[in-house]
Parts: sequence; C-alpha cells; structure tokens
Amino acid sequence: MSDRKTEKLPPVNENTKYAVLMETSGEECESWYYFIRHDGNEEALNNLNEQLNQVSEWYIIDGYSTFDLVLDPLVSHQTAKEMINLDLNHTSFHRKFDGVMKKVNLKFKSTDKDSRKIKRAFKVLGYGRIENFVEDEDVTLTSDDLEEDEDTSSSTDSNESASTTEEEDGAKKMSKKGIPEALLNCNLPRNVRAKQHRRKKK
Repeated sequence: MSDRKTEKLPPVNENTKYAVLMETSGEECESWYYFIRHDGNEEALNNLNEQLNQVSEWYIIDGYSTFDLVLDPLVSHQTAKEMINLDLNHTSFHRKFDGVMKKVNLKFKSTDKDSRKIKRAFKVLGYGRIENFVEDEDVTLTSDDLEEDEDTSSSTDSNESASTTEEEDGAKKMSKKGIPEALLNCNLPRNVRAKQHRRKKK
C-alpha cells in the first residue's frame, strides 16, 4: 500500500470495534463484508462514507459492484472474527482489517450521474481493493489453504510464460465456470486465490 501512514494503532483487544463496508456484486450474486477497525480510523471512514452518500441511488450495473458503509452500529471484534471464518460465498471471503486506514478518493465529479459514480467507486474499491487503503489484514487460513495458495501462485507464474493465445483460451474456460473477466484480470488477494483454487478442485 503506497503512502502509508507511519503511526500504528494499539493492539486489538475484545473492546475493539469495526465499521463494515459491504460490496455487492450483481454478477457474482454475492455480498462481501470488509470489517475495518474504527478506533483511530474515524476520519478516513467518515471521508469514505461522505463520498458513498453522494450516490443518490445505488443499483446493480452489469460487471460492477455497489457499496454500503455502516458506521452505526459498529460490530465487536468477536463478531468480525467469527464472520471472516464463515465459508458461505463462492468467490471471496469476508475480510477483517486491524490497521491504519488512509483516505480513499473515489474521484467523483459534481457532474457525474449515479451510474458514473458507481463505476468510479468500483474502479477504486471493486473486488476487495479496499485492501489498498487499510493495513494489517487478519487472514485466517488453514494449512490446506496455504498449500493450495502456493500451488495457485506457481500456476500463475507458469501461465505468465505461456503464449497470449493459451492465456485467452484459459480465460475463456474459466469464464464458462462463472468467473467474470474483470475478476480474472485483477490482482486477487491471497485468500481469494486460495478459495478459488479450492473450489476448482471440488
């Protein structure tokens, strides 16, 4: 994450509270919760909330996501921890961030219509890119997940040396399995890659 703040927050404890950013993908028919530590990140969270509230009506556009941020009520550390351990979605886990958050700029313009703002927000935050703005993700992976993640990384390295035609063929095959092209082309978080690899093996 570039331009990170140098200060650190106190260690997480049972009294730590979290705001919840929800991303909803119409294409995936899923919602993903990002639990963001509230204490110490109030300014950055309020700034993001003000921008998201500039969209008069959030609605699903093919290939894009909608976003909701809940600052009241906040959720407990225990709730956030339990939620990220649920394996309910096909594409991504819920995620939890315990560190410093920097300000997000969704680059909205006063002349933008809601549809344009939704697309701008997706470009900055879509498919878990909130990770670019918050430190210290709490990643809970089993040994099997880690092993599968290593296999996926090795496979990715091999694919990079393949021809363009082979890569396109591979993308088409994966797309037939329900993975959107936008998701294939982005840099996925480690836990998402691990989960997709596990799903593919089933």
